Amino acid sequence: MTRASLTLSLALALAAGGLSTTPRPALADGHLLAAADVVDRETLKEFVLGAKGLVDATGTDEELQAVLADLGTERWREGAIYIFITSFDGTSFFHGANPAREGTNNYEQEDANGVRIVQELVKAAQAGGGWVHYLFDNPAIEGPDESPKVSYAAPIEIQGNSYYIGAGLYLDPEQTNVAPASWGALKERRP
Repeated sequence: MTRASLTLSLALALAAGGLSTTPRPALADGHLLAAADVVDRETLKEFVLGAKGLVDATGTDEELQAVLADLGTERWREGAIYIFITSFDGTSFFHGANPAREGTNNYEQEDANGVRIVQELVKAAQAGGGWVHYLFDNPAIEGPDESPKVSYAAPIEIQGNSYYIGAGLYLDPEQTNVAPASWGALKERRP
């Protein structure tokens, strides 16, 4: 689907009163992934790029607000999987799970291993898109914890400003397909 046809589809859907019938950017199998479809790194990246396509197709503030409202719905939020958009200076622009975080700056946020999460996400996006591994509080676990998480971040321009759009996935130790970078780090430590 071209940008022009996606923009036209979005405009027609807005004129019809909502986004529920909006044709979405197609993946190989013809649909856009929902948060519930995210199970590994590949589907996480497709999820983020699908959301990026929707935001990229907006031309007016009204269209952008409609897409952001859509990104805040259950389709785009399942448990700990949701879309976030953050400026390169670390200020949250959109947070699909916790709108109260919007407008806050987390540029200096560090995990227990010293990973500066937002700074690494900015670097990944500035490199054209990429993965960041870090520890983060998992809402599925009671009490304070820091669980392994991987996020994919892609660069995005919104109204002339630079941001990254991303989502994250808590790593299941049983799924080695979600953490290949970890294996590489372990190999590098061998004498």
